Amino acid sequence: MYQEHRLASIKTYLSSHKSIMLEEICEMFGVSKDTARRDLVKLEERGEIIRVKGGATLPSANRNLIEYQERKTTVSKEKIALKAALFVQDDYDLLMDTSSTIALIAKYIENKRVNVITNSIDLVDLLGEHTEINTFLLPGKFNRKNRNLTGPRTIETLNDFKVDQLFLGACGISGEGVTSPDEEEAFLKKKMISCARQVILLADFSKFEKEFLHRVCDLADIDLIITDQSPNETVMEKIKEHNIRLFVEENEEVESEYNEKN
Repeated sequence: MYQEHRLASIKTYLSSHKSIMLEEICEMFGVSKDTARRDLVKLEERGEIIRVKGGATLPSANRNLIEYQERKTTVSKEKIALKAALFVQDDYDLLMDTSSTIALIAKYIENKRVNVITNSIDLVDLLGEHTEINTFLLPGKFNRKNRNLTGPRTIETLNDFKVDQLFLGACGISGEGVTSPDEEEAFLKKKMISCARQVILLADFSKFEKEFLHRVCDLADIDLIITDQSPNETVMEKIKEHNIRLFVEENEEVESEYNEKN
């Protein structure tokens, strides 16, 4: 069965059942979990569903669960950013990618004497409040959607830098590596990796269920991963194989709050 036929069938199922699990898709169409996951990613990109842990729901269905997922993600990002900030030392030179989680690091490195290079407009604005931090904004074409600068000029300027740490954001992570839906972003992230002595990847668990067209790097290029939930078995095997340090910041506060309400 072609993907479009499966997508239509999934939408039909959701119209009456309101939610669907990955296992149900596998049984319905005789496909693997990876294929089922890609189907849900496609529907989410079209705005027709909202992905939740282990499956999906209609945008209008189960509003409490959706709000819970949003709260959980916010708290998770805070915990990931706080953990990441602990690896920053005085007099370090840092390269920071564009990411909502990475932007939160600005809250926790305010007392560190560091140099920060970034292409993120929001991060420059947040770091501007801290007088001890020297901030350098990379040049390039302004991307309104991501509020950052990208393009050939951005990549060329990175040739002038060698930093102690790169804090890297990710759109998709699998056993095959890190991927991005945007070609320019993928090339820029790849260049950033080549400029850093240590690469620290920040990603909430949802990123481990996604794969995109443009390859950024192999997992072997990552030194340390900070997330909020242990990745799937395939990714864990690669993490162990390449001796990548993994830190999992569990989201206990929101979990207990949700359990009490339900």
